[in-house]
Amino acid sequence: MARGLWAAAVEVFETALRDHEAPELHDGLGRALWWLRDIDRAIAEREAAYAAFRKRGDDAQAVHVALWLAREYLEAVGNEPVSRGWLARAEGIVEDLPDGPERGWLTLTRGRLMFDPSDAFDDAQVAVRVGRDSRAPDLEATGLALRGLAQIARGDVDAGMSSLDEAMVAATSGEVEDQLVFGDVCCLVTRAAEGSGDVTRLERWNEIVMSFMQRTGHPPLLEFCGTCCAEILLANGQLDEAEGWLTRTLAELEGRGHRARCIHPAAKLAELRLLQGRVEEAERLLHGFDGRPDALRASAAVHLARGDTAVAASLIHRRLAQVGDSLLAAPLLTLLVQVQIAQGDRAGAASTADRLRALADRTRWPRTVAAAMLATGRTASSSQDARAALGDAIDRYDRLSMPLEAARARIGFAEVVAGDDPSVAMHEARVAFETSDAAGATALADRAAAIVRDLGGPARTGPKAIGLLTKREREVLTLLGEGITNAEVAARLYISTKTAEHHVGNVLAKLHLRGRAEAAAFAQRHAADIVAREPGQR
Repeated sequence: MARGLWAAAVEVFETALRDHEAPELHDGLGRALWWLRDIDRAIAEREAAYAAFRKRGDDAQAVHVALWLAREYLEAVGNEPVSRGWLARAEGIVEDLPDGPERGWLTLTRGRLMFDPSDAFDDAQVAVRVGRDSRAPDLEATGLALRGLAQIARGDVDAGMSSLDEAMVAATSGEVEDQLVFGDVCCLVTRAAEGSGDVTRLERWNEIVMSFMQRTGHPPLLEFCGTCCAEILLANGQLDEAEGWLTRTLAELEGRGHRARCIHPAAKLAELRLLQGRVEEAERLLHGFDGRPDALRASAAVHLARGDTAVAASLIHRRLAQVGDSLLAAPLLTLLVQVQIAQGDRAGAASTADRLRALADRTRWPRTVAAAMLATGRTASSSQDARAALGDAIDRYDRLSMPLEAARARIGFAEVVAGDDPSVAMHEARVAFETSDAAGATALADRAAAIVRDLGGPARTGPKAIGLLTKREREVLTLLGEGITNAEVAARLYISTKTAEHHVGNVLAKLHLRGRAEAAAFAQRHAADIVAREPGQR
């Protein structure tokens, strides 16, 4: 167990249990099974351990197991009544115990399960104090991480990140002994950084975590946190790698029959599909999940892509009512600006941009400040103000290593300056196209390519013109080379016929072809060039 050899540990525990019964053996087997993600057997073994600890009179150990079961029934199984029952059982046992770490673990678990920023902060403070007084570094480190998450949720970002940094130092310096606690601290830090948009900080700590795992022989402790890992990759424009994390995580959840422990991977994968221009797939992914609070933003984005702006606005406002003025509101306000602009409500969009800017001024969080500049540029009343704000947004997103968000800002900048300075607009649109297309962000690449065409970009034909096509459009062009219909293209790519028609139209316009017959001949003539022009191989 100490070496992280989970499968070997399972074998040893099972062999020992055949010889004699002991609560420690059931408990250890349950822990090892949990790391192998056999959640149902892990719960069964630890329930057996709880009963055996109680029978032996070891109430302190029974409390620890009961608290673990309370968390697991809520976070993995989604059974709130059973979770509350285990929490209440732990509370009842702790009442008869002397002061010690168990009271701190009880308070900490209660704060995590019933997460309310104010209450969770108070509970975390108790856990930190008890951990320090009883010299229990595992308790103290987890308390620090929860305190940081609560502080960020309350808007006190600097103090929250300081608590999280301290928790990570404790976790990675060797003070923390339990691998489960190490994983918990990392998970809380990841949730806080992802929720606050601090991708850069998350990357820096991720390097330390990976180094720690390598040095100590740990397996990938955070493998089950695929959604949070994907968020880092998405922000960096690494859509293919993010897609891998999300599809694996989603497949595992569906295979095990358990629910997501934080943001559902279906919601994040739907956002990725929208970037790829695959609206129908995004919509299918959210079927059955679109009522979840963490899926409301993705659902709103799908409705915006469909042109259902009223529904999109309603969903965003519902989620905003849930998160209040915390940093979680920033991406929602950013999307709401887009919705209101699509509705022609310039005054409403400007008001939302003001609200986002106020949030940025209060928190001074880099990603939120960049988003506020982008929203300000989109809603500015003068081209001069828009140009200044959008230029600022481009610079900030570039510094944050968020290429796709920088591409959005470049597209907005190109639209603003196209009339007065077409050469500058052409440059920004081309950079946005190349960045988006290389990442596989088809929807953004389409918008940038349209600006290039509208500005009278070089009427490139032949192999060089293929560079203007997005990845999806290259797929369509290849299928046109087979002489198939739009309906057949749609069936092959799992998109609607209307979407297929849209892609075919883009292909014809970008390549300056006069019809499907010319497109088929072009595809056959330049088949090797179409394949060679994969993203990142310009």
